[in-house]
Amino acid sequence: MLASQHRSVLDVLKGLLAESAAGNGRLVLVSGGLASGKTELLHEFSRIAAASGALLLSATGSLGENTLQAGMIDQLFHGAGLPAEVSDQVSRLIRRHTVTTGAPRHAEAEVVRDIGDVLLELSRERPVVVGVDAVHLVDGLSLRLLLYLCRRISSARILLIMNEWDLPQSTIPSFSAEVTRGFHHRIRLTPLSVGDIAEVLPPTMDPAAAAVLQRLSGGNPMLVNALIEDHRADPDDPIAAGAAYAQAVMACLHRWEPELLWVARALAVLGEPGSAGLIGGLAKINPKAAERAVEVLTEAGLLAGGWFRHPVAAAAVLDGIGAEERSSLHVRAAVLLYRRGMSTTKIAGHFVAADRAPEDWATGVLRDAAEQALAGNEVAVAVQCVELALRSVRDESERLAITKVLVRALWRVNPSAAALHLPLLREALEKGCLFGQDAAAVVRHSLWNGDVRTASRAMEALTATPDLLNVQTAAELHLTYQWFYGTSRGPHGRFDTASAWGDEARRMTSIWTHGDGEVALVSAENILQSCRLGETTLEVVAIAVLTLMYGGRTERATHWCDELIEEAVRSGALTWQAVLGAVRAEIAFRQGEVVVAAAKAKAALELMQAQSWGILIGYPRSTLLLAHTEMGQYEEGAELLQQRVPDEMFATLIGLRYLHARGHYYLATDRVLAAISDFQTCGRLMQDWELDRPMLVPWRSNLAEANLRLSRWGVARDLVREQIDRLKPIDLRTRGVSLLILAAAGGLAQRTELLREAVECLRTAGDRLLLSRALADLGAALQQLGEADEAKSLICRAMREAEICHSGVMPLRFSRSWTTGPVLPDAGESAEDPNSLGLSDSECRVAELAALGHTNREISRTLHITVSTVEQHLTRVYRKLGVKSRADLPPVLTPSDRRASAGPPGAGSRAKPGMRGIAQ
Repeated sequence: MLASQHRSVLDVLKGLLAESAAGNGRLVLVSGGLASGKTELLHEFSRIAAASGALLLSATGSLGENTLQAGMIDQLFHGAGLPAEVSDQVSRLIRRHTVTTGAPRHAEAEVVRDIGDVLLELSRERPVVVGVDAVHLVDGLSLRLLLYLCRRISSARILLIMNEWDLPQSTIPSFSAEVTRGFHHRIRLTPLSVGDIAEVLPPTMDPAAAAVLQRLSGGNPMLVNALIEDHRADPDDPIAAGAAYAQAVMACLHRWEPELLWVARALAVLGEPGSAGLIGGLAKINPKAAERAVEVLTEAGLLAGGWFRHPVAAAAVLDGIGAEERSSLHVRAAVLLYRRGMSTTKIAGHFVAADRAPEDWATGVLRDAAEQALAGNEVAVAVQCVELALRSVRDESERLAITKVLVRALWRVNPSAAALHLPLLREALEKGCLFGQDAAAVVRHSLWNGDVRTASRAMEALTATPDLLNVQTAAELHLTYQWFYGTSRGPHGRFDTASAWGDEARRMTSIWTHGDGEVALVSAENILQSCRLGETTLEVVAIAVLTLMYGGRTERATHWCDELIEEAVRSGALTWQAVLGAVRAEIAFRQGEVVVAAAKAKAALELMQAQSWGILIGYPRSTLLLAHTEMGQYEEGAELLQQRVPDEMFATLIGLRYLHARGHYYLATDRVLAAISDFQTCGRLMQDWELDRPMLVPWRSNLAEANLRLSRWGVARDLVREQIDRLKPIDLRTRGVSLLILAAAGGLAQRTELLREAVECLRTAGDRLLLSRALADLGAALQQLGEADEAKSLICRAMREAEICHSGVMPLRFSRSWTTGPVLPDAGESAEDPNSLGLSDSECRVAELAALGHTNREISRTLHITVSTVEQHLTRVYRKLGVKSRADLPPVLTPSDRRASAGPPGAGSRAKPGMRGIAQ
């Protein structure tokens, strides 16, 4: 596959062949860069010459034979099908030269003359074409034969073609000077142009790809052909550089001077362009030779601007170096860079690549590089540097310095791995040798793993030397305690927090202590504005985001959480991603997005192993359990509860969240007494810890809901009213939940008023799931009061809200999604006998959807039953209700429509299994 440039050269060579055949011998020198197509051109012309009847003699110089005298001569006369007597005659002459080696030069000249005369004699019989490829690699005796011919072919029928590299300076200057002294034709092959490449592209390639191939190959025909071959292997990628390209690169390097391979390896190890001195030092050649090699590789199309044209080329060169040699090269590169005063980041990168740091100064370089990497949020790089430094360190004080950096780095990606290095830090803290965030880290790690005793000892050490912490670190440590233990426990009074940071921290947490919503929200925003990954404690960021969420600023909480997660993803900080992902899941759940909440909680849990979560494992699991419960995925919830959680977790706020979620799961699966036990435990702990704030865990409304299941109406009302009295004005969501349950525990006359207020609270709070239930319950109450139009509108709106929340997961019957007993009549009212209708649960669900206008097929898909089953259910419903069509169905079927008996107030029926409670 020849380009137009090569075809024009062939035309010139054909003309010279005709002239030489007429008795006018010609000498042609073909030069070009490495792998510029000289060999392919010579092969193509050789076929043309042989077809014309000329005698073809060819040879190729090589590095392996350039010390073997007469090696090229032997190729010329033993590979052309000459008569045996001619080959034998030349062999005898070569042997004579071998025997007389070391004799006077005239003896060698006689051998050259006699062999040359044999060739001249052959030209008298027919034209002779002598083609020598890579003449610069030919042995000395053979070169003298070529010079002999050059001086005598002018009247012979000989065409002598010699290919040579077009190098900055000739490798055989005396030969070149002698050859070019006489008449000769010089042909120089230049790199292929875009047009040349476009001519040889296969039909499957877009002609526009020629420009890309020219850029990747530098016009090197061998590399162009390799890229085309890679395209054939992967037609979907028109400019893929794959195995063929990599093999071509290595083939080029191994067929040339060894210095070129050494320089290519030096560049690949350096990973970037370098000075001639640096490259030469790494390749163990002088800078001038390194500079020359770079020029040759650039001309050959492997390099551009001092670097490989394609990453595949650099990777191929690196892969061609043995592991031990590559390690040595990286160590040598590190030493050279260190001597030149280069950045510690570059030097450390080579030690890491070598997987060893034998120099005495290496550990300091690695530690400094790790600090810089952490500052730039390159966590993985930092971990690699300090882990290698720790393996290489000998000095104990340096070991402590390295361990501090390692713990900070590992904390961002694997807290359980960081915990392995804490003993050394604890010992240093007790000796007063640990300061600032490193000192606080000991406390944080201990709290994370539920090791309160160690955290207390660390705090005592910090108290003994107050100067160990600055004001920001002290404030962050206070907030970290509050993340785990709330505002009532922790190291109060141990640090001077009379600072901007301390003031903002106190104001932010006032949302739980005093209900100062606006003040807390402003402080939370201020703290988040000032926080950056790696510079601020993770727990502080999480508290600030949750403050916005509890304060009703869910949009701002979502914005900050998403932004921080994106930053954590960019920097590879898995711990931040996981914890903030758990926070984001809770935000989604409190907005009623249960499917989204489940997905985000699962994703957060998958980012780290369970042991890395420490006691915080209960946080994402709590949200996931609430979401499973809400979606009716009780088997998944049961599996989640079977997974072990640390016992120490139950002494923290995380444990309260977990008990809260587990209680709701028990309530939804009709394990009412187990639910009551969990809710009561929440209440007892919160009161003991002086954390009895419904905004954190509304245990009273939880417990009230469970008591409704046992028909303890008065107890339920008292609990809810006590909770409402303790609510802060900012906590509209908990107020809405409380009103929902209070409405369920009261009579019909008060119910609508309570539910209307609940709807308004939940709408403002932004929880669409609880809002859908409040709307449905309000619709049911209005239906009983005979206000059918408004009731139907509310039910439809509730259905839409629920469908949005569940993303296609159909909630159970609204009017019983949380109700624990029959609708209580007002004084003087009589309860309708439910046995007069006797609809089953499935019949109720089918009838409700039909009344809302759903087709049988839509009902089938929603409830996951067959169309035939839907039709059978509707037939029985029509008969039991005494109606003729779905148009006559009521939009809501109240609990009195069930087969279950409705006892008098205070003795209501228990809810059937499968009925969910309010996930607060």
